[in-house]
Amino acid sequence: MSGLPGTWREPRRDVEFPYQEALRIWAEAAIPALEKVASTYGDYSTYQELSEILFEKTGVRTRQLLPNWIRYVLDLVLQHCVDHQLPALTALVVNKDTGMVGDGFNAWLWRTGRDSIHDPLKLEEVAAEERLQCYRQYSSKVPVDAKPQLTREYKRSLDRQAPPKPVSTCPNCMMVLPVSGQCGTCD
Repeated sequence: MSGLPGTWREPRRDVEFPYQEALRIWAEAAIPALEKVASTYGDYSTYQELSEILFEKTGVRTRQLLPNWIRYVLDLVLQHCVDHQLPALTALVVNKDTGMVGDGFNAWLWRTGRDSIHDPLKLEEVAAEERLQCYRQYSSKVPVDAKPQLTREYKRSLDRQAPPKPVSTCPNCMMVLPVSGQCGTCD
């Protein structure tokens, strides 16, 4: 194991930076970064993209794995949103592979007096509603008829999971019908 600290501020990689202070600084930088994301209708960020922005803007870095620290930063962002009666900016942060918000998004529900949601699709639908509220708060280009949208990645995963559409068959011979709907064997 290296003798280097787990959290530091560039350029002093060899000097430990207080972890709680790092979380506070990252959260302060995350708020305007997420407001910028929300200013573009339909945009969202991955956890990895947000972490890179935070490292770049603050100069504070960590060797911890991303899931071990980003949740605490987003929890501070959520508290800021509650304190300032803003929509949940954290709904704009999703997993790069799944397009889903993390389990920590339930903290938003709890803080706003709602029950936790354990069904992934329902949680994503609530997150989509919050993203739309973020766009309405920070973007001037939200269509009047805009509806909550699941992320592209999550929609793709739902499409892959969808059962195949049933094929139409002839009621007489049970052969698969062509698009015309006319059985070539019986007609």
